[in-house]
Amino acid sequence: MPFRWHGIVGSAGIIGAVTAPGVVVERWVSAGSEPPVAAASAPRRVAVVDSLSGSEAVSYDSTHDAYLVSNINGTPQVKDGNGFISRIGSDGKMDSLHFIQGGRNGVVLNGPMGSRIRGDTLWVVDIDAVRAFDTGSGRPITSIDLTPVHPVFTNDLDFDSNGDIYITDTGVHSDSRGTLEHKGPDRIYRVSRKGQVTVALESTALNEPDGIAWNARDRDFLLAPIGGRAIQTWKPGQRAPVNLSPGAGKFDGIEVESDGRAFITSWADSSVFQLDGTRLHRSLGPLDAPPADISLDQRNGRIGVVFLTADRFELWTLSK
Repeated sequence: MPFRWHGIVGSAGIIGAVTAPGVVVERWVSAGSEPPVAAASAPRRVAVVDSLSGSEAVSYDSTHDAYLVSNINGTPQVKDGNGFISRIGSDGKMDSLHFIQGGRNGVVLNGPMGSRIRGDTLWVVDIDAVRAFDTGSGRPITSIDLTPVHPVFTNDLDFDSNGDIYITDTGVHSDSRGTLEHKGPDRIYRVSRKGQVTVALESTALNEPDGIAWNARDRDFLLAPIGGRAIQTWKPGQRAPVNLSPGAGKFDGIEVESDGRAFITSWADSSVFQLDGTRLHRSLGPLDAPPADISLDQRNGRIGVVFLTADRFELWTLSK
């Protein structure tokens, strides 16, 4: 069932009440302050899947040519056992709504959020654990317990070049009514290849860290803080992140591609941005709902976008 929150995380803690909208807008809306884009090269929405439930994250699986979407299916950070992963083909058609389902086939999945695919394995942040699944069969492989570091609101993850996992904690607390408020601490956790879990960084300068992505070229992480107005960089071992590129703020999902491009979503103006050096420029949007996460299919030149508040996946072409 569609979920309802009393509030969502924002730069001031709570943005406001949200529900899944019932209308899908088909037209393209260009940015008001940017020069118009020629119709022939404008991004085009090619598919919509609107049967999701709390679609928070997406990862493109190049091996099986499909998008894997994390569905919270309830209130975030609540262990209700009914989270699931959907598989959507690269053509935008639903392949399996409940490809991986909590409570079925030995799967434990409560409120899946950020995800990454490494080899043939899908890694997913799930409240106080990181869980791994086979991308071909969906079978569970392993689970890493995060409770030793007392996580508050785990959000996203990525691997560094050594294979260690880094996980953001946005520091948001939820009361019994589902109201979310930022109280901290803002953290990044590290899971070593041997499974040891530690706090890699705790700092208010993280500005409610949400998305995290490894930048292999510069050997550091790009951070998308939902409470700040700048994309940040951070090298493991540094005592605080560094502001890299100012922008609209309320950043969420972030992905660095193999060709060096980085895509970032923003709730501030419901857009998807691309990072070019230290400058952000809009690739998609403004859209009719705030995008939560994105993942690029380089082979087909398309990008999958998920919308948490709209329970929806959209497939877009990118400007040429």
